[in-house]
Amino acid sequence: MNADRDLHQACQEWRRLAEAEGEAIRAGNWLVVHDCQNALRDLQPRLSELNLQARQEWSRQGCEQEKDKNLLTVIHSLIELERRNYTWLNVRREAARAHLDQLEQAGRDLKRIRHSYAPAQHATWSSFS
Repeated sequence: MNADRDLHQACQEWRRLAEAEGEAIRAGNWLVVHDCQNALRDLQPRLSELNLQARQEWSRQGCEQEKDKNLLTVIHSLIELERRNYTWLNVRREAARAHLDQLEQAGRDLKRIRHSYAPAQHATWSSFS
């Protein structure tokens, strides 16, 4: 078993998924965003397990400091991708919220217009005698 190689491959997969998620956010393809987020969530335990195994491997090989430094660089770049995606997602969410607010206001305006132009309804019975 080569935990170092497997950890590197898992990090590459994380990067691939994060990039795909970012493209899907920009395109408004929410099904792909959902799929990417689920895949990332599923990858987390595997990544944690491989991290522990790789650290044990590095310790046995006496290269823990060098490998740890390299891993930290990779992790920081992945965190930046996630931050970027989070920012893009918030921008899209705010735009959707603003659009929804405009639609709600238009609905209220249409209701007022309809009410002001609607003919007055006369009672069916004008008296009881």
